Amino acid sequence: MKAEEKDKLRGLFQEVELDKPSAAFESRLMEHIHIAAAKQTKKRNIRSIFAIAGGIMGMLGIPAFIFWKLGLIFEPELKPVEIDLTFTMPEIKIDPLIISIAFVVLLLLISDTLIRRRIWEKKQKD
Repeated sequence: MKAEEKDKLRGLFQEVELDKPSAAFESRLMEHIHIAAAKQTKKRNIRSIFAIAGGIMGMLGIPAFIFWKLGLIFEPELKPVEIDLTFTMPEIKIDPLIISIAFVVLLLLISDTLIRRRIWEKKQKD
């Protein structure tokens, strides 16, 4: 009985081509690779944000802690400053033609950037 099952299994495995994986397998594998890469980049970005925040807090916190421990707290004496400033706005003349041309150029630039990014993402996905 066991010999028959072995022969059946051997026959099934001999029929299956193991040299070339199926397209569905390759697709799922690539999808998992992309997901893992996205997670890794997200972790790297979060780590760098925390590293930058920690560096800034260290640059400001360590000297503040040292001054606090040594008792070197500075209390500045603030005196009110009386300055009389008057501003006059010049009259601005806006040409609607120039504004509309600039707006169209800006929209074309943004759409070109979005289209190029979409094409690049499709190429990377395939």
